[in-house]
Amino acid sequence: MTAKVLVTIIWAAVLIGVNKLLSGVEWAQFVATFVLAAAYALLIDKVNKRQRPVRGGEN
Repeated sequence: MTAKVLVTIIWAAVLIGVNKLLSGVEWAQFVATFVLAAAYALLIDKVNKRQRPVRGGEN
């Protein structure tokens, strides 16, 4: 499995767990979803940078 797939599966499990924990508090679910989505975007970006070889001095 690639790193992106593993990160996505783990992120989905965390998101589901947090939403179950916060059931009944709708505003907290929305906040947690947005925070986790931002964390996921940053993490996927970091994983993409690690998987791609650096070419021609580009970062």
